[in-house]
Amino acid sequence: MWINWFGFLLAMVVIVLGAKYHLTLALFFGSIILGIFTLTPIEILNQLYITITTPNTIFLILALGIIPLIGGILQESGGLEDIIENLRIGKRPFLGSTPAFIGLLPIPGGALFSAPVIDKAGSGLPGYIKTGINVWFRHIIYFIYPISYAIIVAADHANLSVFNIIIFQTPFFIFTIILGYFFLLKKADGEMIYDSEIDIPSLIPPMLVLLAAPVIWAGLSYGVGISEHLENIFVLIAVSISLILAIYFIDKGKKSLIKRAAYEMKPWNFMILVFTLYFFINIFHSSGIEGMISELAVPGVGLLVGIGFLLGFGTGRIMVPASIIAPIYIASEGSFSLWAFQAMYVAIFAGYIVTPVHPCISISLEYFDGDMNKFLKLMLPMLAISIGVASILFLLFG
Repeated sequence: MWINWFGFLLAMVVIVLGAKYHLTLALFFGSIILGIFTLTPIEILNQLYITITTPNTIFLILALGIIPLIGGILQESGGLEDIIENLRIGKRPFLGSTPAFIGLLPIPGGALFSAPVIDKAGSGLPGYIKTGINVWFRHIIYFIYPISYAIIVAADHANLSVFNIIIFQTPFFIFTIILGYFFLLKKADGEMIYDSEIDIPSLIPPMLVLLAAPVIWAGLSYGVGISEHLENIFVLIAVSISLILAIYFIDKGKKSLIKRAAYEMKPWNFMILVFTLYFFINIFHSSGIEGMISELAVPGVGLLVGIGFLLGFGTGRIMVPASIIAPIYIASEGSFSLWAFQAMYVAIFAGYIVTPVHPCISISLEYFDGDMNKFLKLMLPMLAISIGVASILFLLFG
């Protein structure tokens, strides 16, 4: 068993350190290393084949190739400039609210929708800080967002009411906004400089382009029944409609900018990145590491926080770790208190929000050309404070 642990830890080291030089290659070699220590060569090739041929993965890869193209068209056509010029709420509120607003409809890979706006409005900020702003303010809403799959599934496994969890975690959500302001937004000095009077009609087309995909995706996901193994076709349909709108709103004399946008954004890089990401996830699920983690005899806060963070970091998910931890905790303690749930959720979130296995982290770092190590150094103090506060509250009242 120790050799499996060694392979897992070595794979994570390769991914985190290698991401500084080339994230896609780091994920690929991390996958191979994990596979070598936990699977047979035939099983590794089988997981590669599954990644290449799974329709749901293909749909998402294609969709995440379209999203940066939409951003490029908005950038080249002046649509992003129209948003920044006419959505006048101040620089720091703008940087914090844009990813949160778009994140209200959590389309997979949706961090790419807010990335171009953050890039433009946060001009002058290093890429790793833009990444931090984009992913932090996009995801902290998951602490209180009632239609988030993460909180719904976690609540179900903990046998708790989603409504009660939302009410209970609202103070902690406000706390995360404060943390984000002091650790991230305060680095965005200066004011937004506007070149003209506010023009609301100019704001409508680019906002329609940005919001069409998440709204259409939500409508299809919640309104049309389909196998979960094909659900990403809704993502592909939604972003394709956004792309059509983006092209439609381009002035007739500027259609050539589509080619320029594709060249500038290099959407194929994102597609290859997502492929390697899912290859790693498939290897991880087949490796038995999840089961080994769940079998660790770690009681109380160690299970909720220590294993929660490890699983969040290892899987790049919230639902899967919660589904593993909650039954184990209930079996040993009898029930879940709201304090225990919050401690678990915060720890999982902390791992989830910094792992390169999480698509939003990987694609944001790629988009902003951010440094993974600097990103981790930026985020870890916030996460340490968050975990520390949630753990202390659990120990005192849970």
